[in-house]
Amino acid sequence: MRRYIALTFAFAVLTAALGCQHIGGKCDCGYNPSDYPIPPLSPAHPSIPAPAVKPTPPPGGGNE
Repeated sequence: MRRYIALTFAFAVLTAALGCQHIGGKCDCGYNPSDYPIPPLSPAHPSIPAPAVKPTPPPGGGNE
């Protein structure tokens, strides 16, 4: 069990160490606004048309 925990910890440390690279003196770990702009959210588009809505009758059945 200790070996399993040690290997899991070693693999996690190795993965974390390889995840962040410094290329050309610049870290690629986080977002920098000068790298590229994040576009604004686009409005949602329905994939199918909305179903037709039936009008509801007024209270009392409308026969008044």
